[in-house]
Amino acid sequence: MIPAAQLPDLDQLDMEALKALIVVQHEQHLEALSSKTQQIEHLKLVIEKLKRMMFGAKSEKISIQLEQLELQLGELETAQDSVEASADLPSEEVVAPIRPSRKPLPEHLPREVVTHLPEQKCCPDCGGAWA
Repeated sequence: MIPAAQLPDLDQLDMEALKALIVVQHEQHLEALSSKTQQIEHLKLVIEKLKRMMFGAKSEKISIQLEQLELQLGELETAQDSVEASADLPSEEVVAPIRPSRKPLPEHLPREVVTHLPEQKCCPDCGGAWA
């Protein structure tokens, strides 16, 4: 991206120059986003490889390296999510949608709320009232 010190005086530019500047900024933003996506995919592959290696021969070094990579992956995904949220990109340009960890239960299943109340009205040890 163009640093603020290198930006031309926007008041002096004509409409075509402003449009060209916006297009360049947008392309640079998409390249940065693509680079982060590639980093995330690479880290996911390395993490999977290290997990497979752990089952063969346990190694403290591998588990420490795995934890560090998972932390780095989490930071990159969080940073990318915040960039995507602030970029106002159309949904077709979003690279990696976030999937929930598990699917919610179907809506057609019956739900029942059960409230368990204590049998005593006060604490059996101290005799104090329940809060």
